[in-house]
Formats: sequence, C-alpha cells, structure tokens
Amino acid sequence: MAEDQGGEREGRGMIALFLAGAMLQAAPPASPPIASSSVQPFSQARVKAAARLIDLLQIDRTLDAMFVQLAPSFGQSVLGILATNSQTKAVIDKLVTEAPENRDRMVAILGQEFVTSVKRQYPSFKRQMAQEYATAFTLDELTAISAFYSSGPGAKALTLIPQLQAKMSVAGQAIGRVAGEEAGRRAFERIEEEMLPEMKKRPAA
Repeated sequence: MAEDQGGEREGRGMIALFLAGAMLQAAPPASPPIASSSVQPFSQARVKAAARLIDLLQIDRTLDAMFVQLAPSFGQSVLGILATNSQTKAVIDKLVTEAPENRDRMVAILGQEFVTSVKRQYPSFKRQMAQEYATAFTLDELTAISAFYSSGPGAKALTLIPQLQAKMSVAGQAIGRVAGEEAGRRAFERIEEEMLPEMKKRPAA
C-alpha cells in the first residue's frame, strides 16, 4: 500500500514537472530589454519617483487586460502540449471522450491559473519597471510626468485611453478580417497564375 502511494505521488510529481514545462513553452515570449537612455547611476529618490509614476499609470490594470486577453490562447497551447504527452494524454482523452465540452473547461482552467500565477509576478515586474524608468528619466522629468497624470487632463487620459485602445482594437480586428480575406483571395490567384504553369513545364518523372 505504501509503495502504491509512493508511486502515485511520484507519478503526480512527474506530471506536475511536465505541466510546468508545458506552461513555460506556451507562455508568451519575453520582450527584449529596452535600451536605457542613460547609463548614469541614479538615486533612490528617482526610483521612488518612478514607482509613484507607475502607480499613477495603473500598470496593474494594463497588465490585467493584456494577460486576460492572452489567457485563452495560452490555455489552448498548454492543452495541446498535454494532449500529446504520454503522461497526460490519457487523462485529457478520457475527459474529452466523457464530455466534449470538457475541452473548453480545461482551457478555461489553464487560462485562469495562468492569470493567477502571472499576477503574483506584478510586484517584481513593477520594481523592475521602476528601475528602468529611473534610468530613462531624470528626477525632474519623472516629477513632471507624475504631475501631468495627477492633473485633470492627465487623470482623464488615464481613464479614457484604455477605452479608446479597446475600441481601436475592435476596429483593428475588423481591418484584419477584411485584409485577411483579400490577401487570401489574391494569394490563391497568384498561386494559380505563378505556380501551376511552372508545374506544367517540369518534365514528367
């Protein structure tokens, strides 16, 4: 009995390790570091001013919107990886066979856990962001930027810009659909015009 429990724990441990690896593979690639505009050392006053600015910019809200949008794609990617691994495939297949809608539920669970995990990284990310801002801007510049976002127009901009970005995102998706349909049609026409004649010219094997 003890051996069975030990084997079960070991199996779960292996699956947990694999799941962690799958999540790393499916996570969005990290953006390349931004080159700092200054290599001069900066004071803690600049770091504090940068941190205050970041709080004013409501970075948490921006990150939430970004990662919530990424969560479904992340869930789909991880589920695809799990569905092909020998240690997890049987469980995935069983759940989907039992009820096809379980696939969507698993994607949702994976996405929820992704968002929960990434939110735990916000404090570290914001500290790093403050360091970058403190490097890029002087204390006077940071103070002036914060003063703007604390003013009426600045506060209004912080409220309305995310809404405007959301509207433009919808407009961008519409443009993408139109462009995609046009590009697909024109590309297929070119494939027929350019590639089919080439095949006819080739000698028969």
